[in-house]
Amino acid sequence: MVAIKDIQQANASLRKTHDSLTGVFAGATSGIGLETLRAFAKHIPKPRAIIVGRNRSKFQPQLDQLHTLNPDGEYTFIEAEISLLANIDRTCDEIKRNVSSIDFLVLSQGYVHIGARDNNADGLDNSSSLRYYGRVRFTQNLLPIMSPTARVVSVLAGGKEGKVFLDDLDLERNYSTINVMEQFTTLMTLSFDRLAQQNPKKSFIHAYPGFVNTGTTGRHNKGLTGWAIGCVEAAVGWFIIQPQETGERMLYYATNEQYDTGSWSVDWDGTPKTTKALAGYREQGLAEKVEEHTQAIFQRVLAK
Repeated sequence: MVAIKDIQQANASLRKTHDSLTGVFAGATSGIGLETLRAFAKHIPKPRAIIVGRNRSKFQPQLDQLHTLNPDGEYTFIEAEISLLANIDRTCDEIKRNVSSIDFLVLSQGYVHIGARDNNADGLDNSSSLRYYGRVRFTQNLLPIMSPTARVVSVLAGGKEGKVFLDDLDLERNYSTINVMEQFTTLMTLSFDRLAQQNPKKSFIHAYPGFVNTGTTGRHNKGLTGWAIGCVEAAVGWFIIQPQETGERMLYYATNEQYDTGSWSVDWDGTPKTTKALAGYREQGLAEKVEEHTQAIFQRVLAK
């Protein structure tokens, strides 16, 4: 376990070792992503942040706060709907026009969908596209401009890997909230395993933030279900883990030497964790099959 006080001390020392870093933040307009962005602005003397979100005007107050928090920072907002893969490609092209190198990529977009499969214009379940396919696509697209020892942090459910339907990797026949959570959590880690094999000097971190009240589940589920989930988040989330603490932890994963190189599945307290299911899939070499499936999905969707 890495204690929060140790994380805060390590992050505070970044000011002495890093005058400037460049980070890309997808899904940072609220919740954990926003708190990670704030921690970045707080601890790096001259931070350069590329922020991807749906609505610049709604984010303007937070953007103003970042400038107040650190006037020496550079904060670029790119407006995009990143539930669709073609939009991610266009966004990554714009990022490449803005910067020539990035030090880390933080991916926190998405929400937990309760109910039946909800396909978007790509023909993919919208929640799964945000939480898995889109994150892999961002990583794949931006790897060419990542610094030699760059890191990718996907904020999802590291250490919670579970069952995979090997003959139904997109869950077209076995869709349920639990199956989506287990399957795409596992696919995320296995995809990072594969990327780490192909990029041995870089680090790919799949982090579980713990139970944090971000409000995303309640906001994206309508009616009585959304209201009930929102009440639980409000009542329990703040009590367990504060979003500010989680933001500090995510910055720590993105910068601390403890997580140098390789693929990491990290529990809420910073402890690397391998579930029995994940160990079994690694022994089977499932990462290669997952890569083939994911690239086939990209080709099918983007061919349209």
